[in-house]
Amino acid sequence: MAPQELILSACSSDPSSSSGRQISTPSIHLHDLLTSGSVQSFKNSASSSHSLGYVQSQNGQGAGVFAVQEGKGILNVWAWQKDQMHTKIHLPEKMSCFTVSPNGLWAVAGSPNGQIYLWELASGLLLSSFTTHYRSLTSLTFTPDSQILISTSLDSSTHIFLVSRLIDPEDPATAGKPYGSLTDHTLAVRAVGLGKLAGSMGGRIWTCSDDGTVKMWSLHPPFALLCTFTLPSGSSPNNLAIDPMERFFYVSTSQGLVYHIPLFRRKGLPDSASADESYEAVGGSVNGHGSIPLKVEGAVISTSTSASTSTSESKVKISITSMTLSISSTTLLIGCSDGTIHLYSLPSHQHLRTLSSHSGPITHLSTLLKPVDLLISGGGSSSSGGVKGKVLEEYPIMEIKNFERMKSQNVKTNHNITIKLPQHHHNATTNSTSSLLSQLDDLRPKRAQSIGVGAQTQGVEQAQLESLLEENKRLKSSLERASQINEKMWNGIIDMKLTTSNGD
Repeated sequence: MAPQELILSACSSDPSSSSGRQISTPSIHLHDLLTSGSVQSFKNSASSSHSLGYVQSQNGQGAGVFAVQEGKGILNVWAWQKDQMHTKIHLPEKMSCFTVSPNGLWAVAGSPNGQIYLWELASGLLLSSFTTHYRSLTSLTFTPDSQILISTSLDSSTHIFLVSRLIDPEDPATAGKPYGSLTDHTLAVRAVGLGKLAGSMGGRIWTCSDDGTVKMWSLHPPFALLCTFTLPSGSSPNNLAIDPMERFFYVSTSQGLVYHIPLFRRKGLPDSASADESYEAVGGSVNGHGSIPLKVEGAVISTSTSASTSTSESKVKISITSMTLSISSTTLLIGCSDGTIHLYSLPSHQHLRTLSSHSGPITHLSTLLKPVDLLISGGGSSSSGGVKGKVLEEYPIMEIKNFERMKSQNVKTNHNITIKLPQHHHNATTNSTSSLLSQLDDLRPKRAQSIGVGAQTQGVEQAQLESLLEENKRLKSSLERASQINEKMWNGIIDMKLTTSNGD
């Protein structure tokens, strides 16, 4: 069966005045990307922008969705295998942003006063807590390898942290200090965009700010500014969608416009030169401060609705609140303040369809492959018998402990991780035990067999033994002859010395 790509979306509790639909309970929804059919919903969840994260099921462990509730210091957790909330965790304070690492090990939250909290999901320990911004954080983002954490804030700065230094700092005096800082923006930074290659080994990142610019940076020290893209006057960029291959990216504005920015451009008219030489990279200079900002013109998408008045009909633009690309970069998804999600085909930018499951502004929008242990609403919900039952047994629900509100004095002493192992039936356990024992037998060192095993083997080994005994006898004989010659030579030298001394 081909992999199924799903749309994960969430909304806030504030309904849009421009929405004429009936107000429904804020929820987290999963839709099929291809058919737009509803797959699952996790109800009673209202989160602000950049306050939701999810973990894929992997390594035989189930996972789920994590969402900080809007205006509350509460984190709600849903498992893929349950349509009801799995657990509720109380946080130290109200948070402005939240995310989890792609590897499912860490959870991080940012507060309105500029403080960052880092927890270990398996134990609930607060591994790091520090103040790094002097204004509210707007987003927290992990690189795909989960080794770098990037924070943005209303104070116009972007900080880069090594997760390893946050978990176990080499010097306690430098704990919480950024690995690098991006400080070229003049107003609040709203979002960060990353390609699939970004990580601890380098890559590129993009930041968008209320100053109307999108900046491209190197993710390798000293984190040089590579290029600046300037949007038309009055634009307020708030979301970025980066092509995984970094061929282009999209930037949306709160004014309801989406701009397409290619990262490669044609050098000139095609000639006899090869196709590779007819294109060049956009930006990417060693020092972006000295390069001329590139102006971006002509929005490719505009979200607007018709509003009729007594005299004429006008277009009312709807603010864009979230945006993402499908895994294959063939579909652009845009979430709006009226609770609708618009799907556009790429590269034609033709509108495909609209999803209207939410009543409040869309605060989270992402695509993911269908989790193997996802409980489908209305079908396959039984956990006994059938293929679905076997999958649920193989992927137990992720064990989530309450998060610490204050950092422990001795983290190593309090470090207690619980792993929930899958349950098996009696026959399955017996087969599993016998299989493990057979594998252990294969790993045991092989014992040397006796010479008398098998007629043919016995004859070969007997011949080898006789040859070794004969060789040993020959060597002993040679050693005896050498010892006799050595003794004769020694006696001759002694006699010669004695004769010489007597003659003198």
